[in-house]
Amino acid sequence: MTQEHLNADKPNSSRRAFLKNAGASSSAAILAAGLVATVGTDDASAAQSTGTTSANRLRALLAKPEPIVAPIVYDLMSAKLAQHLGFSIITVGGSSVSSNMFGMGDYGMATVSELVEFSSRMAAGVDVPVIADADDCGGNPLNVYRALKRFARADVACVLIEDMTGAKHVPGRPEGNLSSVAEMSDKIKAGVDAAGPGGPLILARCDALAKDETFDRAMERMSAYSEAGAELVFMSGATPEQHEIVADTIGKPVFSTGNSQRDAKILQAHKVKISAFGIESYALNAIHQVLTDLRDHGNPGRTMEELPRDVTLKLHDAEEWADISRRYNAQSY
Repeated sequence: MTQEHLNADKPNSSRRAFLKNAGASSSAAILAAGLVATVGTDDASAAQSTGTTSANRLRALLAKPEPIVAPIVYDLMSAKLAQHLGFSIITVGGSSVSSNMFGMGDYGMATVSELVEFSSRMAAGVDVPVIADADDCGGNPLNVYRALKRFARADVACVLIEDMTGAKHVPGRPEGNLSSVAEMSDKIKAGVDAAGPGGPLILARCDALAKDETFDRAMERMSAYSEAGAELVFMSGATPEQHEIVADTIGKPVFSTGNSQRDAKILQAHKVKISAFGIESYALNAIHQVLTDLRDHGNPGRTMEELPRDVTLKLHDAEEWADISRRYNAQSY
């Protein structure tokens, strides 16, 4: 580790100056930067140069004044249902990968390849921009660079990279370790370069508050991550009032997760641009109720109605596949 990295967590005047002046940034500037044309030879490069990528559609949404509510989906059908109900973006959480691929908690064990694979399936299955959780994005900047190339090829709109590494969220155990400011900044720079113009946005998540750092220290981290090229920022564990300070000071769109105490209106009142809400626990509770009714009463629909048939057919793309079946006489084989 270089001396630069060892000293990276010490406050410096340039970052203080940035905190004072960063408010001049705007969503419009983000959009303009994202729509810079690039010359490429493959379809992905051509899509980026014409501004048709999912990432550029997300940039266009961020440039509008309206706040955005984004469900954190847990599988492809919940993603398609969110799109069917009119949500303009969806989020794929790391916990979704852990629970649905492996039946375990979000303890930091999912690999970046597994996170890429899961999010790529989501992006391929819906037409709205997908924000993908990449945890620490595989470790060092080389892992980040390779992962962002893969996210870009899958047309994932935005990739969340966090500064916490190692085991995390294990009940009764301490949280993982924090990367230094310089290490996290290098990873963000690698991600931005790998994504390229029109490629996935970087959403920088700061977990400093979970490691008992002060809010001021967390703000210095946020400013450094923004300087490194993050287009969205997320200070995990911040209060709504602190989110407002982040938004005013950093000048980048703020992402935050909500809960029963922090609904979308509360977060939006404090300048949170994207309010993300996990829905998996509610869905599992519904399944738990249906299974309980089946076990105890022999009737899974005793207290829960089925999804309407027309919605099911829509989610299954039934009309499209019926048309393809007719076109190629699929039933004759």
